[in-house]
Amino acid sequence: MVVLALVAAGGCTVGPSDRPAVAVRDADLPPPLPAPTPPSSAPLPPRGEYNSSSLPWQDCTDTIIGQLGTPGPVRVECSQLRVEADRAQPVVGDVLKLDLTRIGTGPAPLVVVSEAAGEPGTVRAARLAGQLPPAVLDAFTLIGLARRGTGPSEPLDCIEPNTRGRIVGADPEAREPGQLESLLDITGTAIQTCVQDMGEVLTAINSTSTADDLEALRVALRAPVLNVLSHGAASRAVTDFMRRYPTSIGRIVLDGAADPTLEAVAGAEAALIAADAGYTAFAADCVTRGCALAPDPHAALPALAEALRRSPLQVGRQWITAGTAYQAVLETIGAPERWAKLSGALAAARNGDGSGVAALVAPVLDETRGLPARFDPALATHCNDTSTRVPPERAEQLVAQWRHRSPLFGPLFAQRLLLCSAWPVPSEPPVVPGERTLPPVLVVATAVDPVTPAEGTRRMAELLPSATLVTWQGQAHGALPRSPCTVDLATRFLLEAITPPSGTPCPP
Repeated sequence: MVVLALVAAGGCTVGPSDRPAVAVRDADLPPPLPAPTPPSSAPLPPRGEYNSSSLPWQDCTDTIIGQLGTPGPVRVECSQLRVEADRAQPVVGDVLKLDLTRIGTGPAPLVVVSEAAGEPGTVRAARLAGQLPPAVLDAFTLIGLARRGTGPSEPLDCIEPNTRGRIVGADPEAREPGQLESLLDITGTAIQTCVQDMGEVLTAINSTSTADDLEALRVALRAPVLNVLSHGAASRAVTDFMRRYPTSIGRIVLDGAADPTLEAVAGAEAALIAADAGYTAFAADCVTRGCALAPDPHAALPALAEALRRSPLQVGRQWITAGTAYQAVLETIGAPERWAKLSGALAAARNGDGSGVAALVAPVLDETRGLPARFDPALATHCNDTSTRVPPERAEQLVAQWRHRSPLFGPLFAQRLLLCSAWPVPSEPPVVPGERTLPPVLVVATAVDPVTPAEGTRRMAELLPSATLVTWQGQAHGALPRSPCTVDLATRFLLEAITPPSGTPCPP
């Protein structure tokens, strides 16, 4: 899922007057490549076993099924992991509570980690439990980790829902003078509120800290190694975990890994191209199905945006604007199983009913089914993970340039580069001591992934010499569990320590 292509972070008191005059790093200045990982000659480690009673677990099946929104596993148990807010500079009493779920009774732990912009790992683990082969749950217990700020126990919830709506609903076309400055000011005010509520803890909502949380989870489970299944941009935290704690690595599967070489500007450009390809796939499917947007779904989206500029729709307290409609698209194009809902929602909005669009963006903006809004943790994680700060002048240039790359999404992605610009550059993560040889890692790419492009996933595999790349020739955000071929290969990797030949293709 795409919550926003860019998002939040901070450290000390900040506001609109603190925004930088120039970009710290821009697309014209290529970022330094991550340090290469040592070549792997290590065998795939044993799955290991965990202590099933080392944490207090309680039945929470009904709660998780409610969060899933669909029938779920027979039994789900929940617990919490208490971690230092900042492991590098611990402060007494500065502790975060992370939600955990577990499903199954297998002796080995298989931790499910999601990107901050999507459903938390606690829910994804329960969803996967009903989709993976039974043999996986015989050998493993799925343990879902709700990364920092994403779980209901201690959510990052510091931006007013109306302010979230204004940021997400900002017009994707910067046509009025001062429109980008206004977006920057709104975001700056939002981060002031977050700093007042969270203080220094806000800067610890990042992938490096999540890597430390994975190690803390391994210790709490009393497991010799941690087996991990990550989705999308969660790969940043998992690869940090691998580099920081090489002796703790079990069997790792990275599904739809994010490109580790791109800073915010280049990453946003790659993402807009992927989103454009994803919408093209949606439009072709829409025409084939004879959906309500046919015969020209491509023209339907900008036409709807223009209509909403003239007359926004209101659903309860929420205004449905051009920006909201585009956000509904970005939330859905990575999930083909939801394309019928997307086409129906856009068609209904065209006829004056914005309820379908509101429902698609609800998880971003508001608490939904007991889960916190995704906007705040997604914003914090992204901005704490990047050192790029783009001023309005540069964003305005990119709006014009990227409109030629993608008339649909170019201006939107350029504008949203501003969402980190009002906030200070994060501190560099601690230097990792000498790295050891890593065991094999399975990296799964999807040919038409509208969120984490396949080219970036391949680049991740190239930077991990121990990695084996499998590519599903399909279209979605992530191949698991959509592709039976990739599910089979991942199952063999996890259960039997069988690594497929690198470059193995899986049919659509």
